Amino acid sequence: MSLEIDVEKISEVLLADGWHKVSTVGDGRSSFGLDVYEFHEPKLGEESETEETSARKIKEGMQQDSRSGARWTDSDGSRVFCPVTSILAVKYAALKKTE
Repeated sequence: MSLEIDVEKISEVLLADGWHKVSTVGDGRSSFGLDVYEFHEPKLGEESETEETSARKIKEGMQQDSRSGARWTDSDGSRVFCPVTSILAVKYAALKKTE
């Protein structure tokens, strides 16, 4: 069995510390996304890697310790990044009733 979850509709994410409200982006879609992540600390004088460079390295197999992760903007504006395995559940926003 598999579940098909539309990441653009996710309104809340449950982590061990409770529910996190996911902000929307300009067009109303959820800011939630899935990606590969790795921790990186730039050396003095080194620029941070761009998403394009990071994607190229992944394709070329240059990233050694990357993990499947989730990211979103919390309702307070903070950015959240976590392993997908940390997510216990997700919610879609309730549909508004039309009269």
